[in-house]
Amino acid sequence: MNIVLCTLCLNEIEWLPKLYAQHKDWLGLVKWVFVEAADKIFAGTNPTMINFDGLSVDGTTEFLDNLTKQDNRVVHIKHGITSSTDPAQGKCAARQLYLDIAEKTKPDLLIVLDADEFYTHSSQRIIPELADSIKEFTGCVLKHREIWRPSSIVDQPLFQYEVIGGFWDIPYCRIWRWMPRLTYSSNHNTPQQGSYLLDRKLFRGDVQQGLPQFIHTGFASNGANRKAKNNYYKARGEGTTDHRSWYVESRAAFETWQPGDELPHRAKVIEYDGPIPEAFQ
Repeated sequence: MNIVLCTLCLNEIEWLPKLYAQHKDWLGLVKWVFVEAADKIFAGTNPTMINFDGLSVDGTTEFLDNLTKQDNRVVHIKHGITSSTDPAQGKCAARQLYLDIAEKTKPDLLIVLDADEFYTHSSQRIIPELADSIKEFTGCVLKHREIWRPSSIVDQPLFQYEVIGGFWDIPYCRIWRWMPRLTYSSNHNTPQQGSYLLDRKLFRGDVQQGLPQFIHTGFASNGANRKAKNNYYKARGEGTTDHRSWYVESRAAFETWQPGDELPHRAKVIEYDGPIPEAFQ
């Protein structure tokens, strides 16, 4: 089974070396497409966090350039500023670029892998087998474990705590079955073929025991990057133009949380007892 990994990134040097080390030997990996892009609203909200080309300022660009010289499966697309008439869909044009690469590669699976998302080697082995057994589905949702290490406990080990409940329990799909002529047209989270959105037929592996999980370290990122992302979501209108104000409150809690504080919508911080990706061991 052939796999294309799809990573949208900006200022991700905090995680990129371990991201590559963790996933470079994924069985069936034929292409890993990194699209480096800055949403126009993010750029306007955080002008010091992009350069004049709309790219990273932390060494991400150089790291990916070097990676393409070491690994011919790696594609680095320097897209720069991206935008949309819908403020919430500014990433569509950037995500489309990895679909365009997949159109030439024709893989079996597209796996969207953010720079702060990690699958253990065991999960990497199981996922192709799982996908092969559920061919009637166009996407597969897996449980995500949310590592929690805000600035107030930055001296704690990375995999000491996780956050569960509320905002952090919202499911999202990362694994899509490739089809010809896929586009990101109306939703930057969900590809579609013509008018058919691939999330209409999802396998809900997140509600079943014993299936692969992935570990998200975004809520253990350095404070400046986390605050910049929170500002971006707020600036694009999330929480003021729809029902998702508590999303903004939840993300912003990262900046002020102290041990013992309550989190929105009854979310809570607990000891982490999940798998640790091999690159961190």
